[in-house]
Amino acid sequence: MPGTPDEALARLVRDGVISAEQAMAVREALRESAAPARARWAEVAGYVGGGLVLAGALSLVATSWADLSKVAHMAILLAATVALLTAGIILLGARSRERATLPSDPGARSRERAATARSRTGSVSVALASVTAALAAAELVDVSAIAGAVGLLVGVLGYALARTAPLALACAFFAALTLGSLADDLTGHSALAAGLSLVVLGVVWTTLVLAGVIGQRALGLGLGAVIALIGGQQDAGAVWAYTMTAAIAVACLLLYRRERAWVLLVAGVIGFTIAVPEAIWHWTGGAVGGSVIVMIAGAVLVTASVLGIRWHRT
Repeated sequence: MPGTPDEALARLVRDGVISAEQAMAVREALRESAAPARARWAEVAGYVGGGLVLAGALSLVATSWADLSKVAHMAILLAATVALLTAGIILLGARSRERATLPSDPGARSRERAATARSRTGSVSVALASVTAALAAAELVDVSAIAGAVGLLVGVLGYALARTAPLALACAFFAALTLGSLADDLTGHSALAAGLSLVVLGVVWTTLVLAGVIGQRALGLGLGAVIALIGGQQDAGAVWAYTMTAAIAVACLLLYRRERAWVLLVAGVIGFTIAVPEAIWHWTGGAVGGSVIVMIAGAVLVTASVLGIRWHRT
């Protein structure tokens, strides 16, 4: 009856077929082949757990939220925030400790993969905690800017622990919410002020990505472009809106020449596809029908895409 892999390797070493070092390498490779599956299942379980917490909160909102008092609202949201934060900090802390003590042996790679899985799971938990914390702040003070600032604070603290994509998304979302709401409130709901604030945020965010402060370079550049384009379209159809959108598109294409990040090329194409039909609609006083506008948008999109592809190849 065949023995275990360890017994087979030991027999090969005794027979002089392989060395002890080679046997150790094979044994570690076999262990690593099983490790990713375990790590993936643990990671999926973490995602499902965080999703269940959020789904439970949403279900409560849909069914009996209106019947509960403000104190109960706060208690539920704070409990969810504490639970998600605790889970996230534990996972991120374990990941940091493990990465700091990884020995230089063949098993380090499998432990590194497990640490990466814990990092992703923990960052998702902290990102969800930023959402529930913002909702709790909104219950306490009905001011969007303050709620966004609370969510941003949690996201930034989490990003300081682990520079991951979920936390970068949370930081970008709450930064846009905070700055846009603040500009809107201070200027009496001025679309231009809110738009300019988001464009400035997009520029600052992109600068931080280029400086290396924000990781995930492609994602970070894409977020900066999206924030700026949303800002440029705060008053779609206005002269300043399509002018600013076209300027942002040009800036994305110019930056693409340096960074070669496909998200910048896509953002530039989308910006022109939005700005050109809006300009034509405005210049003709709305005389151009909707079907013609759709055709123009399609022509601009195809032209910009062809030029972008050729630009990318060269």
